[in-house]
Amino acid sequence: MMEIIMTNVEKEKEAAAKAPAASTAPKSGLVSEKIFDLMKTFLARGEGKHLIPKVKAVFGFEILEKKGGKPTLIYEIDLKNGQGDVHQRTPKNPDATFTMLDGDFD
Repeated sequence: MMEIIMTNVEKEKEAAAKAPAASTAPKSGLVSEKIFDLMKTFLARGEGKHLIPKVKAVFGFEILEKKGGKPTLIYEIDLKNGQGDVHQRTPKNPDATFTMLDGDFD
């Protein structure tokens, strides 16, 4: 499942590279923020709709700037409801939560 998402994220990255830089610049300066924005766009267009009945899960991501630090960004990826969605918030009842360094997310 993550392989499919990441393949599509790579396609989105290529498309975003052709877009004006100002519209794709992350607010936090972290690489992961841009990737989550790309995933949100992908799901909003309904391109991940086929994943919902297969995955049926909500994932939390806690992104750290440095090892041992506190999360700088927290995201929820909902692949359980509707056509899926990405929100910058702490998930209420995630099926799994991943904590990782921003540099490892790229």
